[in-house]
Amino acid sequence: MKFNRNALSKMMSEISQELGVDAPKKRKMRNTLLWTAGSIAGYYLMRKIYNRVK
Repeated sequence: MKFNRNALSKMMSEISQELGVDAPKKRKMRNTLLWTAGSIAGYYLMRKIYNRVK
């Protein structure tokens, strides 16, 4: 059984607006996840380089 995700997300956002709860923006959450993943990858890369030099 398929359902339309866009219609479902639109209904959920309308319900949350009626309740006065602001949902986080998708773009903001996506950017946060990208920054987190980049930070973790950078940390492990720097650690690997440091251990080779050491």
